Amino acid sequence: MPAHLDEPASSPPIDPLCFFVRGWLSLDSRQSDVVAIEAWAGGTQVGETAFIYVRPDVSASLGLPPTARTGFELFAHHPTVVPAQPFALHIRARFHDGTCSPLLAQTTVATIARDYRQHHFGILLDQATTAIQREENIFATGPSQAQGSGELAALLRRYLGPPPRRIIDVGCGIGSYGRDLLAEGYDWLGAEIDAKDCEELTRLGLPHRQVDGRTLPFPDDAFDSALCIEVLEHISDPEGFLREVRRVSPRQLIVSVPNCELLGYLWAHLAAPWHMLESTHVNYFTRWSLAALLRRSYAQVEVRLYGGCPLRTTEGTPLHYHLLAVASNPAPEIPS
Repeated sequence: MPAHLDEPASSPPIDPLCFFVRGWLSLDSRQSDVVAIEAWAGGTQVGETAFIYVRPDVSASLGLPPTARTGFELFAHHPTVVPAQPFALHIRARFHDGTCSPLLAQTTVATIARDYRQHHFGILLDQATTAIQREENIFATGPSQAQGSGELAALLRRYLGPPPRRIIDVGCGIGSYGRDLLAEGYDWLGAEIDAKDCEELTRLGLPHRQVDGRTLPFPDDAFDSALCIEVLEHISDPEGFLREVRRVSPRQLIVSVPNCELLGYLWAHLAAPWHMLESTHVNYFTRWSLAALLRRSYAQVEVRLYGGCPLRTTEGTPLHYHLLAVASNPAPEIPS
């Protein structure tokens, strides 16, 4: 046997866009003439390496000198494979004179059913994308979400209490929570700075006011509750913003922000929370920093976590994407 493929195995399925090819070859007198090992799938070259290194296990098995260079490894990319369809992978050697060996080793490889090029940032997985990506390409800002979190919607109902209640949804986007709250009898009003979102709110027939981002055009104590869902992380002056929110809704404020505590846990996975890559994020909150900020405007603050993260700690304990804070001030005493 002149060569052998250790990886990939026939199972489990690999991602054809990035998979490991590892093995060895021993071509006797022609070994020193090898300049590259090529990996092929049909008529498509999917990778190559010019580095051949010592494999003590192979040398011992074949009775070769301890310094014999037989091992190779590379990461391959198969751009034309059909997801979930197996393909035949084979290797061959290229020599100094430009000629190539016949097929040296082969295997049949199963593939995953997903093509990650069709996902967010999928262009980065396309070998035709050779341009250097800049900050604006990576730290993107996504559109306002048409559908909110079912878990958060249930928590909002719990902490708001039963309707009717006058609610101002500051930074409401396109009203992903407003539609259901209105349908359930709450007196909901959106406040939004983005003109395109306001156009969509108008099209949807949702009550709203376009605001300037600094002030809210409502009288003092106009609302029973305020919502700020994924807003505070975008605000350059969060204290001033909260003073204005407290003015129009002094009794209750419900806040949701990304959970910055994940960074401490996900370091072990070399990962970062996806939502924190938004280019307009200027504030990053833990339970304690969020509570401290809110207590400057509201007397009582309780912070909890929600939104399970697919990754867990290395010990298997759960992690959460978001923080939810409920801030309130005591109701004024009624004179006897």
